[in-house]
Amino acid sequence: MQKRGFPQKKNDKRINDAIIARELMVISDSWESLGKMTRDAALTLAGEQDLDLVEVGMQEWIPLAKIIDYWKFVFKQQKQQSQNKSNTKKTELKTMKLTYKIGDHDLDVRRKQAEKWAKEWNPMKIFLQLRGRENQYEDLAISKIQEFVASMEEFYRKDEKSKVLKQGNTFNLILYPKK
Repeated sequence: MQKRGFPQKKNDKRINDAIIARELMVISDSWESLGKMTRDAALTLAGEQDLDLVEVGMQEWIPLAKIIDYWKFVFKQQKQQSQNKSNTKKTELKTMKLTYKIGDHDLDVRRKQAEKWAKEWNPMKIFLQLRGRENQYEDLAISKIQEFVASMEEFYRKDEKSKVLKQGNTFNLILYPKK
């Protein structure tokens, strides 16, 4: 029987000699109840099968222990977690750059691109920067952003808190896809 130490992490299970309870309710690898027995008897039984004794929970104030190959169990759990992680879709904040004097056709092209992003559930940041003498046209810039947002209401929504933010000579707004 292999001796292994105490759990390294908070959610790790106590195994073999790290189990501190004197009496355990023991179940086999196939979930068959072996009944209540002492820790030493359970460790001997697990050692005979070349398996580990793992504390899995509590049952009526008595610790519940299972006889399994612990490291095989951990490996399967890690494999399942990595598979679940790879199957999840990560959303990416997309950036849409506008100008205060953008043409109608260019707005249509950007609207179609934003529609694709909305179908992929990606949030979108609208970005408009004024340069040099353009800074005098702040009202045109804000109205252009509001016009674009109004045309995107079918696919995107604004938060209650979100509004066109001005940082220096740059205007920003974040939109979220509608569900």
